[in-house]
Amino acid sequence: MIHLKDLGTFESAPDLVTDIINGNITALERALQGGWDIDEPIQISKYSEYSPLQLALVMECLPSVKWLVEHGADLNDEENPTFLLAVRYADQKVIDYVVAHGANIHALNSVNVDAFQAALYGKKYENLQLIHDLGHTVQKYGGRAFRNGITDENYEVLDFFINNGVDINYNKPDSVYPFKPTPLCVAARYVDLLMCKYLVEHGADVTITEKDGMRPYSIAIEKGDMEMAEYFKNLEPAEYHDKQNKMDQLKPFKLPKGLVSFLEGDNLCFELPDSDFISIEFLPLLDTVPFKWGRRKLLRLSKELGEYNDYQIVWDPKSKKISCYDMEHQELRELCKFDEFIEDMAGQLETLF
Repeated sequence: MIHLKDLGTFESAPDLVTDIINGNITALERALQGGWDIDEPIQISKYSEYSPLQLALVMECLPSVKWLVEHGADLNDEENPTFLLAVRYADQKVIDYVVAHGANIHALNSVNVDAFQAALYGKKYENLQLIHDLGHTVQKYGGRAFRNGITDENYEVLDFFINNGVDINYNKPDSVYPFKPTPLCVAARYVDLLMCKYLVEHGADVTITEKDGMRPYSIAIEKGDMEMAEYFKNLEPAEYHDKQNKMDQLKPFKLPKGLVSFLEGDNLCFELPDSDFISIEFLPLLDTVPFKWGRRKLLRLSKELGEYNDYQIVWDPKSKKISCYDMEHQELRELCKFDEFIEDMAGQLETLF
């Protein structure tokens, strides 16, 4: 049985693996003389194979790391760059060594993880300052790792990023957050008021919206957390919650009078027992959310649509109809005129299937 940290535990492994992780340089020399390719991955199980340098770094065996590097091992493999492995698994001695011998400090792996993210994955928080000091700076590269770290609630780590000048409003899209949220929006989505307050105290902007127009206040309304919603409301410009200002904002949408009256009413939640959607709840007029789908303007009307979290009922001013926006696939499905929708919500929604 052999345990290779988070790579897994294996019933057995080739002798070469044991030699690498134990620093048996004599055995490595013998293997090299026998024609061993030091960059060739070593098969440990049916679905697991790792390069010799990867194994040495994961198990923090500096003698093997040095020997492999001296014999020409690739330090900047596209899938698993050495610097990322070093900051995730090893200490400063190993990190300094690979950097001194040409490891790219700005490297990304096959899933676009950078050094800061790698250190966080490995819980090697002591390596964060080292990464920054080596030139992969927080100001330029730290935003993604900072945003990802919000859900871990490790305030010491967040303090590190903030103290070193991270963009606290970082909102570039990636595979985890394609909808362009700021760290504050992420905290709001996790209904973490304490984290929201922490971010605001350090300069987070409450007015920046996500790709679909949602801002922290809107997210709190969607989540039904009225304490959080009130907190954000008090931080926002007063005009955001002024009726006349909202009506001016909505003029380009050319809302039917019936729709305006409906959204100003008290009955905005409907059970749909004969529908797969189960229920629908609309946003009050003042809380409707304008956003763009490509170049097309849409107005989000629904707060929630049963358990279909990726579906939103919207007003489409181009077609002058109620439509359904699929956030996951970024598709718009036209439904019907507003009065037709109100008369038979369940029937109209079922046409989506």
